[in-house]
Amino acid sequence: MPREVFPPAAQRPLNTTIMIVEDDEEVGHFLQQLIEEDTPYDTVLIENGRTALEKAPQIHPCLMLLDYRLPDINGLEVYDQLQARGETRSMSTIMMSATLPVVELEKRNIYQLKKPMDIGSVIRMITHALASYEENQLQEQH
Repeated sequence: MPREVFPPAAQRPLNTTIMIVEDDEEVGHFLQQLIEEDTPYDTVLIENGRTALEKAPQIHPCLMLLDYRLPDINGLEVYDQLQARGETRSMSTIMMSATLPVVELEKRNIYQLKKPMDIGSVIRMITHALASYEENQLQEQH
């Protein structure tokens, strides 16, 4: 993918870690490889929602790719719990699933990515979500 698709803020990211929360190992590794090869971002792959809740404050990712259908606790519950915490409240989130609770996601301003995903859609969605996150971070600094 050509790097020109990335907004200026993505060329000098404030935080370079994307947290992928995906219980399907194959999908998780696909996303991890795609992001690390085609973007200036690093990734951390987490297999379940409980671990994501534990690790997110330590990682403080700029973006979370969050599977909706996770064992024990679904992606929406993970998102809501992270939003209730100050240190993870500003994190942009892309929810991924074959079936998404669209109304609930729209209420929360969560980006939506339908599975199965194509590479172009993933990169465009990540670019858009990160540009929004970085604009918000820059506004908060001023």
